[in-house]
Amino acid sequence: MNHDNKKQLCKTEWENICEQCGRCCYEKYDYRGKVFYTDKPCQYLDTQTNLCTIYHQRLTLYPECAHLTPELVQAGILPDDCPYVKNQK
Repeated sequence: MNHDNKKQLCKTEWENICEQCGRCCYEKYDYRGKVFYTDKPCQYLDTQTNLCTIYHQRLTLYPECAHLTPELVQAGILPDDCPYVKNQK
């Protein structure tokens, strides 16, 4: 979604974009500008449901958690088929 010509989404609308696949909750690393995902999930990801067990407190209880913002999505850390990425186009 181009934020230059569309109104900024409210927090609820932004959160509702997520399809709860859990892929953003796996460790990743950057090698020469390309992001690679590992098979190691965050300790707070329930891999049966793909839900964060501390979601509403994640940024306080786990400061390393990346708070998804349009700017972070544009940085290219999420897969191309992520709804956040698809909505940016």
